[in-house]
Amino acid sequence: MKPGTLPVMALAFMLAGAVCPDDGSGEGAATEMISVGFDGWKKVLEETSGNITVVDLWASWCAPCIERFPHMVTLYHTYHGRGVRFISLNFDESGDTESLQWANSFLQRVGAVFPNYHMDENMTAAFDHLDLVGLPVVQIYDAAGAEAYRLTADDPNRQFHHQDVENAVLALLQKESNGH
Repeated sequence: MKPGTLPVMALAFMLAGAVCPDDGSGEGAATEMISVGFDGWKKVLEETSGNITVVDLWASWCAPCIERFPHMVTLYHTYHGRGVRFISLNFDESGDTESLQWANSFLQRVGAVFPNYHMDENMTAAFDHLDLVGLPVVQIYDAAGAEAYRLTADDPNRQFHHQDVENAVLALLQKESNGH
């Protein structure tokens, strides 16, 4: 074996573990974004039925999104063991390879081991289709698959905080445990 080969191999194994750790969530822990169109996104949401699901809608150009995203990772580690699913949907332009590469690197840096998607549609059309005014947005679906909460930055006088996301998750978990 050539000198220096062992450290390179060790680094490769560490990076593989950082990108695809097996956290036992059953969600396939790869952090790289998967491109979806409107139909694909609808199918992703349909597949979450039966679980409370938190969806973080974000983009690399959205400073508040980048600031808030690590809190989503923390919430994932706190609640995924209680049956809460976490998903992210990125809105960087499909042709902007530099932004998409940065976004994938960001997801790896923050340890976003939950499923991450990229909306592969025109951004204006996607905002219209998903009834968005701007980003960041966090949608929280109940176990029946209905949107129970939509936290947005639309009102400059009422910005949501990561505690608002956690409170919504806790309210849905409480409702579920009460059999409602």
